[in-house]
Amino acid sequence: MSPKTSSQKGFSLLEILLVITLLGILTGIAVPNLIAARRAAHEGRAVAHIKTINNVQALYYQSNDKFAIVDDLYKKDFLTPGQFTRNVNSSNGATEIISDGFYDYSFRYTANADGYTLDCDPKTNLRTSYRFFRFRASRSTTGGASGAGEVILFALPQTGSPPTNAYKFFNP
Repeated sequence: MSPKTSSQKGFSLLEILLVITLLGILTGIAVPNLIAARRAAHEGRAVAHIKTINNVQALYYQSNDKFAIVDDLYKKDFLTPGQFTRNVNSSNGATEIISDGFYDYSFRYTANADGYTLDCDPKTNLRTSYRFFRFRASRSTTGGASGAGEVILFALPQTGSPPTNAYKFFNP
């Protein structure tokens, strides 16, 4: 065996360590941004669902002079079965839990003759990083119109369900 000559090509240990360090730095920058973008997309989808349910409730209210439970919205084709999945059976305006089956939120929905509440909660394993959303509508604020004057509220991420006073106005 002959000793290594300067004409032989290859990477030195220093060059390899430099490349690994640069890849680590780039990964450290990219991964948090990717996670934040994913969270923003899921929260945006949750807010869009709240707006969708509010719009179909306003339409249902105009037609029937009452707020609907989710079954009523399906029966009268205000919602299509592919949009949401019901997880809990109920009737007469009791709380229902629905989800879209893909994104990381579940919706607790309660309706009665005077109004409805829609709570949009992140799945249990994501509650410390995703925000909670809430929407309430009543007969007096809807008045058969499209829900003018109603607002979406949000609460910061936390381990359990937030108390009512934790919600603030959401301005997308």
